[in-house]
Amino acid sequence: MQSSTWGSIRSDGPWHVSRRGFGAECDYPVLVFERHAEGFGTLAHVARVSGLAPADIAPLSERIRADRGRAFATKIEVYQPRDERLVAAFESLGWLPTRASQYRFSVVIETAMGEERIFASMKKRARNEIRIAERKGVVTGRVQLTDENRRSMLGLVRETEDRSGAFFRPAEYLERVWQAFVGDDRGRLYFAWHDGRVVAGAFVTLFGRNAWFKDGGSLRDQPQLMASRLLQWAIMRDLAASGIERYDLGHVPPPAEPDAPGQGVLTFKSAFTSDVLEYMPAFQLSHADGAEEWRLSESGFLARYRERTGDYWY
Repeated sequence: MQSSTWGSIRSDGPWHVSRRGFGAECDYPVLVFERHAEGFGTLAHVARVSGLAPADIAPLSERIRADRGRAFATKIEVYQPRDERLVAAFESLGWLPTRASQYRFSVVIETAMGEERIFASMKKRARNEIRIAERKGVVTGRVQLTDENRRSMLGLVRETEDRSGAFFRPAEYLERVWQAFVGDDRGRLYFAWHDGRVVAGAFVTLFGRNAWFKDGGSLRDQPQLMASRLLQWAIMRDLAASGIERYDLGHVPPPAEPDAPGQGVLTFKSAFTSDVLEYMPAFQLSHADGAEEWRLSESGFLARYRERTGDYWY
């Protein structure tokens, strides 16, 4: 979310995006996303920053306060593993825990270690399902984002949404994201086929030497093919061959909460490696009256917005 690609996507909508230098001894450039929250004012969102140490939080907080403009509050989401020293640094400077807009738990594959070690580090279930898909004749590959392939991918996404109840953004939004990342050479579309028919698909974004699973889907009538398992393995191999060092598979529910929605997603993704990664919590720095009310009522605000529009506010 700190890429220029994401900045251009967000700028084409209700968000105002600016690049600012935060920090004291060194310039720490970040994208700041601002949007009007009805009834509150302007919220500043510093999304998915990384590279922070506890000593950075004081100068960072000072610059954010100085450059807040009309923002009633600033939300920050740090894309780093949970670090209690970093948590304490935020809390000591007046930042309060708030609702995260980005996922907090994920499965990450260290693709830099190469094909053999990636495969060996998987759980037995994943390795067996990859072999099953290969024996059943599933084939995989990277494809161009043509109109036909884009329509196929949207069909897979919508079928998965209907089957699982998972939330996906509207088609117009998804297509805009895919086209922007592919246009900047930061996006890849992958398909799995069986008997000539597309049975699973995945869109992956890249930034530097990192990659993220963005969107995916599969046909409901072919679960026994294990096509999605083989597709993810093919993606890992392709990323490793491209010099990508890290592949983030995206959201999974907290492993310590067995009743949390999405247990099937956790079962699928966690079979690729032994650990589930917890990222830093989100924090809010209040600047004006009403900020605390926003922090405490944001979940309700977002629920009402989705009910009214069918979309996600962030």
